[in-house]
Amino acid sequence: MKKLILLFVFISQVCIAQQKKDIEGVVADKLGDPIVGATIIDKSEPTNGVVSGFDGQFTISIAESSKELEVSFLGFKTQIITIESNFLNVILNEDAEQLEGVTVQGFESVAGKARVRIQAIQSSPETTVALNSSSIETSGINNIQAFTSQISNVSFNQAQQPGVNFLTVRGISQIRNGESPVAVVIDGMTLPDASAMNMSLYDLELLEFVKGPQGTLYGKNAIAGAINITTKDPTNINKNKFTLSTGNGGLFGLGLSSSGAVVKNKLYYSITGRYKTFNGLINNTFLNEKVDFSKEYNVRAKLKYRIGIHWSATLVQDNFKVNAGGNYYITKTDILDPSIPVLADDDYSREPFGDIQGDSELSNSLSSFKIEGSLENVKIQSVTSYNATKRYYIGENDYSQYAFSKVSQQSNSNTFSQEIRLISKDKESTKLNYNFGGLFQNSKRYLNTYTFLNRTYYEGGFLDPSAANADYSTDPLIGNDDNNTIQTLAGFAFFDYKLTKKITLSAGVRIDYDKLQNKSKINDSTLNNNITVWQPKLSLSYQLTEKILAYANYGRGYRSGGFNSEATVKFDKTYDPEFTNSYEIGIKTSFLNNRIIFNNSLYLIDFENQQQYTFIPVTPSVLGIYNFEEARISGFESEIKFKATNYLDFFASFGFNSGEIKKGVYNKLTNSANFDYETHETIDVSGNASPYSVKSTIQFGANSYFSIGEKSDMSLHLNLDSRGKQYWDPLEEYVQNPYTLVNARVKFNYNKIGLAFWANNILDTKYNQEFFPTAEFGFNNIRFPNVPVTVGIDLSYKF
Repeated sequence: MKKLILLFVFISQVCIAQQKKDIEGVVADKLGDPIVGATIIDKSEPTNGVVSGFDGQFTISIAESSKELEVSFLGFKTQIITIESNFLNVILNEDAEQLEGVTVQGFESVAGKARVRIQAIQSSPETTVALNSSSIETSGINNIQAFTSQISNVSFNQAQQPGVNFLTVRGISQIRNGESPVAVVIDGMTLPDASAMNMSLYDLELLEFVKGPQGTLYGKNAIAGAINITTKDPTNINKNKFTLSTGNGGLFGLGLSSSGAVVKNKLYYSITGRYKTFNGLINNTFLNEKVDFSKEYNVRAKLKYRIGIHWSATLVQDNFKVNAGGNYYITKTDILDPSIPVLADDDYSREPFGDIQGDSELSNSLSSFKIEGSLENVKIQSVTSYNATKRYYIGENDYSQYAFSKVSQQSNSNTFSQEIRLISKDKESTKLNYNFGGLFQNSKRYLNTYTFLNRTYYEGGFLDPSAANADYSTDPLIGNDDNNTIQTLAGFAFFDYKLTKKITLSAGVRIDYDKLQNKSKINDSTLNNNITVWQPKLSLSYQLTEKILAYANYGRGYRSGGFNSEATVKFDKTYDPEFTNSYEIGIKTSFLNNRIIFNNSLYLIDFENQQQYTFIPVTPSVLGIYNFEEARISGFESEIKFKATNYLDFFASFGFNSGEIKKGVYNKLTNSANFDYETHETIDVSGNASPYSVKSTIQFGANSYFSIGEKSDMSLHLNLDSRGKQYWDPLEEYVQNPYTLVNARVKFNYNKIGLAFWANNILDTKYNQEFFPTAEFGFNNIRFPNVPVTVGIDLSYKF
């Protein structure tokens, strides 16, 4: 009997000892900024440890009897934290002596979300560029365009007005009035309208660019990649920040942000408001007015509620509005003088001189509600969102000093999305990781284009086109007036399986069912088109050593088709969806204790129905998209980072890209000078370069960060972005020659005060943001000018 009692007591004690509890928390510095990569160890079991992730957050499972945690990070004093609750706020203090005593340290590991789960960039079998919050601040990145200036084989231009973006990745380009080639994901929510892509960015924790088709995990239109934007989450630590900016061109900006706890360890908030105005630098020589003026407002509010230890709910409202100039294209000096040749693609000698001051507006409202949590072996995430985008402009139509007509365009979208994901928990002992879920999305879009004629000229015998006597009609001619609805139902699954300790096989598929409907107000007609699309992805990675990863990927990409306003000789009423089959091999390496990171990749992309944009210049103009039957793009990318000292590092990347139309025709108008928009020549453009495909890119730069006093430090950033040759048209008649942009930033911090001096396009390089070869239409070529050199000062105060 005694033996039974002793055995019972022993078993009870073992069971009690094996009971576990989960502890959550946040690791931050004394200013409240999160520390990513801090090590948290159970003092009673030193082999049990975790690393803080985004926003410095961590969850560690420990024995019920454990009383203390040890928290450490390079450059900070190690702390022993007594466990007094299931949520801990850990503040680490800097340790200058520790930094002075160490050898040159390598780059800290940056984690990304390329495959939705958190994973170190160097261990992910994807071509990925990621920047953490400190690198973002050092670089002064405030939009996606600034981010892409550091990435090989990626270019970003903006023309016509804010919201008309041209992002090109590995030769896959944004299509005007079409879909983006990449998915833009903000805190787990995919931005459904490409017009809002280049919004102002602030309060960022992570910026990540993943190349290659990512539709399996991110959905349609991720045909060239995905951009992950992670903003900072509010925590218990109360933080406030005031910013003031000024610069040339009348730049002036104000910002105020606040975050903290409404109820400690339970309910958190953050709110940010920003205002920026810019008088402009590009002058209209006819009106003697600046044309690139802008005024921007931003507001973001976030409310996060912790539902127990493992669950949370986050409500976000993110709004911005931009009022700006627009449509200030440049053409030849006198469009009525036939002796003057059409504008050359390398003629940067003049500024805009149209008789109408363009005006535009872009606004976006994103509302989202996210619930996420975990059970024993799985994480669950539900994201409900509604996005409304409005884009409008009115301005020049002939881009000259004469008054013939003006044009307006309105593009609106309203999108509701509901996505649910189940993601397996990462465990060392687990061979299989998974990610699966479903999406419902309903998107309603509206596009119209109006042309307003000068009645003095058109009703007065075509005699007086002078701006002084212009009388524009208030009853416009309608070029496009369409309502489009896209309803999507999708399911997806993705798996990682460790075949051995070094070899991992990944496979997944996404099935999209799209219901498309077009209602044309002009023709009073309705068209429907339904399509089911499979997007498979397969990859194999081999961890040769702890510091060397080789991988091979295959993925199928999909960019949805759609409807044009009407059929013409250049395009049909409908255009086909675009598909790619992409193949990639790569190797990621690091040396000298992570002081050198050297990554390389080769890729081949085969297109079906490559999409292109054009228009018919009838009065009013009709815009449309058409397809090339087959195309191919191949290329190479190389990235290297070198940490020379603890205070200085260099980065460089090189990209080569070759795009070729394999099978396609272009219908070129041959009698448009006589207002004949039917007669044309069908030209076989097979073998020509794909338009907008940049041949090569070279980026080079340096970052430096060092202390200059007990409470002060200084950072420097320099970036050279060189872009190679690209063609503007499938006939290879017009080209953008290579050019280089140079940007720099210097920032001083004293205690809670920051002062930054920055300059963009320091060499005042001239190039075309967009070039329209319109001589074919009986018009004159037009170009959209780039932003000149800009300089400014940013002041910040944290309190």
